[in-house]
Amino acid sequence: MSNRTSDPHFGAAKILPYGIRTSPYYSSVTHSNGPCTIVTLAGQIGARPDGIVPSDPVEQYRLAISNLGRCLEAAGARVQDILKLNYYIVNYDSNNPRHRPILMEFLGDHRPASTLIPVEKLAAPEFLFEIEATAAIPQNPTERVDVVVVGAGLSGLQAAVDLHKAGKTVKVLEARDRVGGKTWSRAAQGSVCDVGAAWINDTNQTKMYALARKYGLELITQNTTGDIVCDEGIGSHKSHPYGQLLPSATDKAQIEDIVRVRDIFEATCQQIDIYNPVASGKKLREDLDDITFEQWVQTLNASEHAMNALRVGTRAMLGVEPSELSALYFLDYCKSGGGYMQMRSDQKDGGQYLRIYSGTQSFSKSLATALPEGALLLMSPVRRIEQIDGAGVRVTSARGIFDASRVIVSVPTPLYQEITFSPPLPTAKLELSRSSRLGDYCKSIVFYQSPWWRKFGLTGMSQSAKGPCVVTRDTSVDADKHYSLTCFLVGQPARDWMILSEEGRNKAVLDHIRKLFGKFAHVEEPMHIEEQIWRNEQWSQGCPCPVLGPGGLTKFETVLREPVGKVHFVGTETAYEWKGYMEGAVRSGERGAEEVLRCLDQMKL
Repeated sequence: MSNRTSDPHFGAAKILPYGIRTSPYYSSVTHSNGPCTIVTLAGQIGARPDGIVPSDPVEQYRLAISNLGRCLEAAGARVQDILKLNYYIVNYDSNNPRHRPILMEFLGDHRPASTLIPVEKLAAPEFLFEIEATAAIPQNPTERVDVVVVGAGLSGLQAAVDLHKAGKTVKVLEARDRVGGKTWSRAAQGSVCDVGAAWINDTNQTKMYALARKYGLELITQNTTGDIVCDEGIGSHKSHPYGQLLPSATDKAQIEDIVRVRDIFEATCQQIDIYNPVASGKKLREDLDDITFEQWVQTLNASEHAMNALRVGTRAMLGVEPSELSALYFLDYCKSGGGYMQMRSDQKDGGQYLRIYSGTQSFSKSLATALPEGALLLMSPVRRIEQIDGAGVRVTSARGIFDASRVIVSVPTPLYQEITFSPPLPTAKLELSRSSRLGDYCKSIVFYQSPWWRKFGLTGMSQSAKGPCVVTRDTSVDADKHYSLTCFLVGQPARDWMILSEEGRNKAVLDHIRKLFGKFAHVEEPMHIEEQIWRNEQWSQGCPCPVLGPGGLTKFETVLREPVGKVHFVGTETAYEWKGYMEGAVRSGERGAEEVLRCLDQMKL
C-alpha cells in the first residue's frame, strides 16, 4: 500500500510508494490535486538579464533557480505547484552537491518528483547548470461578480473597497503572492523596511493620511536634522544644512545659477493646469511637449552644476534621465504634487515627510481586510479580458475564469501588453502602452549597529550626480533600534549597477557610502543589506510610474484615463494629483470605482 499526502491549497500532491526508498530531497511520485492547468517550463540557465553567464558554478545555480522562479511567477504558479523537476549539472560531484542548499532553499518544504542528470556539457560551453519544471496550477470554478479588479495594489484595492461598500460584488485578481504592488514592507533586522514606496504627508496627501488614521498606523517623521552631503559629479564632496544650498563663497556663481534654473523650472511648473496640461503648456513660450526635459534646461543656458542638480531630480523621482522624458510631462508630474520643491521635500507638506512604522504595505493589507472573504485571489495573473456583446466581460486568469458586468484594470500602463484584450484595445490605447516606459529604480537598504551619521551632525541624506547611489536617506526606526540608510540607485547609475553580481552591487554601495560620508564622519561597518531591483519584478518591470517622451502627453492625455467599453483603467499614472505616489494611486482607485458605479446605475434605468 502507498501513502498519499496532499494539501487542498496546492496543485501538487505526492505519493509514497510502498517499498521505494524515500529521500529528504525529492518525491518519487507527484500528481495534480483537483482541477488544474498544466504548465511546462523550458530549461533555465544561470544567465543574468543582460545575458552574461558568470563563470562561478554556484552563481549559475543561484541564477538558474531564480530564473525558474521568475518563469513560475509569470505563469501564475507557486513553488508548491511544481510536479516535476529535471536538472542537468556539468562536472557533478556527488560528494559535494553544491546546488542542493540553493535548491532546497527555493523549494522550502515542497518536494516535487525530481531527476538529476550529470552531463559532460550543455548547449554552450559556459553553461554549467540547467533546470526545467512541470507545474499544475489549481483552477477555481467559474464565478460571476459585478466587477473584476485586475491588480491588488493601492489603486485596485481602493476601487474594490469602494465598490464593496456600494453593495457590489467584486473579485480582485492579483498576479503576485502578496498585495501591495509597489509597496512592499519586508521584515529585516528585527524591524520592517520598505523596499518600495515609503512616504506620505499629513497635509496635502489627504487620502493617505486619512487611511493612516483610519487603520491606526503609527507615523515616523523623516529626519532632516543636520547636514546633507553632496557629490556634485565633478569630484568634490561638500555638506550643508538641510534646506540650504552650499554656503561656500567660492561657489557663489554656481549657487546662483542652480537657483536661477531651479526657480525658472518651479515658476514654469506652477503655470501648468494639472487637469489640462497640454492646453496650459501651449500657452508658454514654446511647446514643451516637443522636446525633452534636458533640451529645455539647455535652452536656459544652465551650467553643468544646474543640469546635474536637475538630473538628480528626474532620476530620484522617476528613475529616468532628463533626456528620456518630455519637458511638459515632467512639469505636469511635478505640478501634480504641488511643484518640484514640494514634491522633493522631506519636510512638512513634502513628498517624503512621514514614514509608517509597520511599513507602507500596511495600507494595502488593511484595505484587503475590508473586503469579504474570498474576494481576493493571489497568484492569479490575468491572461485575457473578453468583452462579450450583451453578456458583460469574461476575465481569464491563471487560476480560473470570472464573468462580470465591468472590469477595472489596475496595472502599470506598459503592462497592458501582458493581457490579451478581445476585441483588441483601440490603436491609441495600445500605442500608449508601447510608448510608456517605467524607470530603473532600485533600493539598497544598509543596516548599522548605530546611526553613526547623526554623531557627526549629518542627516544621513546625500545627493550624487555621479552615483551609483543618487540619493540616500535615514530610514531608521529608533524605537526598534533599527538604524539604516536607504540608498536609491536610479536612472543610468542603476542600469550600470544592476549588471554587477550581488557581491559587486553590495561593494559598490558600501564604497559609495564610505567615499561620500567618509570626509565628514567615521563610517561603521554594516550589519546587513536588503536589496530591491524593481526592473526584475515580473509584474512591475520598473518603478515608480510610467513616463512619456516628447509628444506623448499631447497624443495620449485623454486616452490615458479613457474606458474601453466595459473596461476601466486606474493606476497612479492616471491620477491628477500626486502622480507616482501612493496618494495618486488611491485617488485613481476612487475615480475608477465612481466611473463603474455610474455605469452600473445607468444599466438599471
